Amino acid sequence: GSSKFKFSYYITGFLILLGVLLGRFICGFLCPFGWFQELLHKIPFKKFSTKKLKPLRYIKYGVLLIFVILLPLLATNSLGNPFFCKYLCPQGVLEGAIPLSIANASIRAALGKLFTWKFGILITFVILSLMFYRPFCKWICPLGAIYALCNKVSFLQMKVDEDKCVSCGKCERACKMDVDVTKHPNHTECIRCGMCIKECPTEAIHYQYGFGTGKTNLKENKGE
Repeated sequence: GSSKFKFSYYITGFLILLGVLLGRFICGFLCPFGWFQELLHKIPFKKFSTKKLKPLRYIKYGVLLIFVILLPLLATNSLGNPFFCKYLCPQGVLEGAIPLSIANASIRAALGKLFTWKFGILITFVILSLMFYRPFCKWICPLGAIYALCNKVSFLQMKVDEDKCVSCGKCERACKMDVDVTKHPNHTECIRCGMCIKECPTEAIHYQYGFGTGKTNLKENKGE
């Protein structure tokens, strides 16, 4: 009904508000499935870089468009119907269906093919997370896509002081999201994890609250 229709817009508005305030900081620090992938990646296993797989990052925008916007509008005439949650997202299986199914035989029987499909997706991303850093965040998550689109305009920004930067490249090597930090400090893939800040030998990178390009130059600021 109309209340469900309104609710979906409230949720959408709330997510965009979070994105404008924090950008992908949410992915870095508040997402439980992101944390789960981090833990898996710490398990000793052969690791692979995702730098050569950068085009895969655009899949999440397709997932956002198809599963979060187009399918709900075309199928139910309501934005935000949970097609993504129902058919793709493995987080619900991990946090809800698996614990419940272990505890209750009738729930196990009722889950059926959809559970099998989503459990398969979960296992796939568990294996991928052992090899790659945060594959679901990088390639599939539509929430990550929403927050990524907000990164450039979010209130929380990453700043690079060009006067302090010595172009050593340590920040780029430290970034597990494949961002060239000095060129694009507020890149759509940046999850504000702070690894670049820790690695910078001259303290040229820092968090800043406010809007801007992400680059500062003291000489320009002083008008020299």
